[in-house]
Amino acid sequence: MNLLESLTKLAKRAGSASLVVVAALGFIAMPAIAKDPIRIGAVTSATGPGSFLGDPGSKALKLMIEQVNQQGGVLGRQLELVLYDDASNPERARSMMQRLLTQDRVSVVIGSSLTANSMVMETLAARHGVPQVALAGGGVLTNPVKKWLFTIPESDVIAAHVSYEGMKKSGISKIALLSSAAGVGRASRETYIEQAKKYNIKVVMDETYAAGDSDMSAQLTRIRGNRDVQAIINLDAGNQPAIVARNYAALGIKLPLYTLHSQAAAEFPELAGRASEGIRVPGPAMVVAEQLPQGSKVRDMGMTFRSLYQKRYGRVPNMHAGYGHDAVTVVVDAIRRAGSTDPAAIRDAIEQTRDLVGVTSTFTYGPNSHGGIFKNRGMRLLEIRDGGFVLVD
Repeated sequence: MNLLESLTKLAKRAGSASLVVVAALGFIAMPAIAKDPIRIGAVTSATGPGSFLGDPGSKALKLMIEQVNQQGGVLGRQLELVLYDDASNPERARSMMQRLLTQDRVSVVIGSSLTANSMVMETLAARHGVPQVALAGGGVLTNPVKKWLFTIPESDVIAAHVSYEGMKKSGISKIALLSSAAGVGRASRETYIEQAKKYNIKVVMDETYAAGDSDMSAQLTRIRGNRDVQAIINLDAGNQPAIVARNYAALGIKLPLYTLHSQAAAEFPELAGRASEGIRVPGPAMVVAEQLPQGSKVRDMGMTFRSLYQKRYGRVPNMHAGYGHDAVTVVVDAIRRAGSTDPAAIRDAIEQTRDLVGVTSTFTYGPNSHGGIFKNRGMRLLEIRDGGFVLVD
């Protein structure tokens, strides 16, 4: 059975919402028409500290654009992906965004992989009136709402909810935060402090480190010395959480360690090694799709994408690959419904998205929320065991 047949069968079994995804991705074939391609821009952090987010995201973008084109494209036209690497650098992200908007003349932009990079891109998106669909999930991106910016990943508010729910079940009420002073760490710190109040969880220590620091032992030693602390949450993206994990293990700290949802990727335990064992991470269900109940729509969609990605790249897709998949889903669906490549029309169509099923979650946007996830939230609490992820409950 080929991919088209398997997805069509899945859509019929799962219901109309899944059929929307199949249609959005272009798997319902359309006759090829010789017209100029629809140009979709993208900026990802394929290299640099954020590479384990940006590299799989880039791969998924390429793969899914190819899948759409193989099935006839959108509006009778092929898609052309104009993809740049920002090397995890905000200034380079700004430069690449400028190029996409002024030279490449794209209709919509996907990216970046990092919150700080996405923020600098948003200024240009607003200035030029071109919609941006970020692969980063920092709350600052959509709170307050920015007219031209939408996000794919679950927000740090949802991640905090998942982690704090797990802590309450474990009887944890006093925690220490260890955050990067820049980017997503800085933004998420405020969110986690605010959300802790809703769960009657007290932040008794609040430690930070600078971007580029290569040893966080001093901060962890101070946390270890506080007898009130029952658990630690590390808020950061990129490579530094692996350093935190190694320092934590070297110091023999026995307190539970939680991380931000950006670490729900196979690259994190690969970087941290045995030091990652037992770390708890909020992440989308697609990361553990094979552990979900047989016949589950989320399981079936996740396994279908996994098979496609693994066949192409030789490894299982992580959540960041899933975000790439879903970014294409959202953008293609919006272009199809808009019936146009006009950036303003695409922006309006994205904002009108309702109940669009992806591999990481179900997406609904609106004028007052560009975060996109309201129903059937796919985030679960996971734990790293033997270098992989397992459902905590």
